[in-house]
Amino acid sequence: MSQLKNKEIVLDSYPEGKIGLEHFRLEERELPPLKDGEYLVENQWLSLDPYVRPRLNAEAPSYVEAIKLGEMVQGETVGVVLESRNPRFKAGDQVFAVSGWARYWIGTDQMFITSVLPETDLEPSVFLGVAGTPGRAAYFGLDRIGKPKAGETLVISAASGAVGSVAGQLGKQAGCRVVGLAGSDEKCRYVVEELGFDACINYKTDDLGQALRESCPQGIDIYFENVGGRVSAFVARFLNEGARVPVCGVAANYDKRDCIDVSSQSSFFASLPEPPESRFFFVTDWFKDYPQATMVLLDAAQKGAIKFRETIAEGLESTPQAFIDMLHGKHFGKQLVRL
Repeated sequence: MSQLKNKEIVLDSYPEGKIGLEHFRLEERELPPLKDGEYLVENQWLSLDPYVRPRLNAEAPSYVEAIKLGEMVQGETVGVVLESRNPRFKAGDQVFAVSGWARYWIGTDQMFITSVLPETDLEPSVFLGVAGTPGRAAYFGLDRIGKPKAGETLVISAASGAVGSVAGQLGKQAGCRVVGLAGSDEKCRYVVEELGFDACINYKTDDLGQALRESCPQGIDIYFENVGGRVSAFVARFLNEGARVPVCGVAANYDKRDCIDVSSQSSFFASLPEPPESRFFFVTDWFKDYPQATMVLLDAAQKGAIKFRETIAEGLESTPQAFIDMLHGKHFGKQLVRL
């Protein structure tokens, strides 16, 4: 195959506060010929995720590695192998990887999480959402930390997002009363009318204390944390004895100049007079269980047992704006870029 010119989105400057288009630039680079053990992939879908935001700071928190200036922004992708000099992959294979904001990439056996995807009638973007990292985060966070029981009350922040929407539906399947927190009336209607939550609170306009009191008359047994900030302080007032709090992320802090380590959210809950069982987790904590979780979630999505929505931007050039919009909550479900 003749040499290809690749387009990549790289980090141009470190933000001080909110990130903007000026912090990214598009570069064109020629791809070198493949070496033994390498394979060339053309990306079809790119996942945009809030956890990338702290990596774009000059001093990233301790749990992630900062992306250097001039370096391609990393992200999860689904693509097709075009050429291979690696016996594990052949041309035509559809693969998932942690690669980056680029049209093409060259893989090796040392790459983190590169795998050939199972067959499905759904769009392959499902492996970046329900059957991907967000779905697995919901699955493991709820199952391994939340440990839901029938009759309990589960509250979920960012309820219309890629993680929260799956966690809430899994909670309903476990027999919980599920209450969502979302940032608009439209999102609240979606969470209740389409996803089947019992209630949803608009944390931007509703009286949070009163709304939680009315929606959770028996208190809160599980709080699935995705946002942090003032929302957590209100939820903490209603936690029952023996409550569990899986901490998946704290998106409210990601644009701060001095990014707060998300593990501090567990410290906040631990400081309460009657602290819940709280744990900040990485989805990779259960890496060995990925195949089983992926197939459970994929099967549920194929059968319609888990409903999902995608917000899709078109073309690599749209990626920075789509990423910024996602951080500001201007999306439903999973934010993707179709390349």
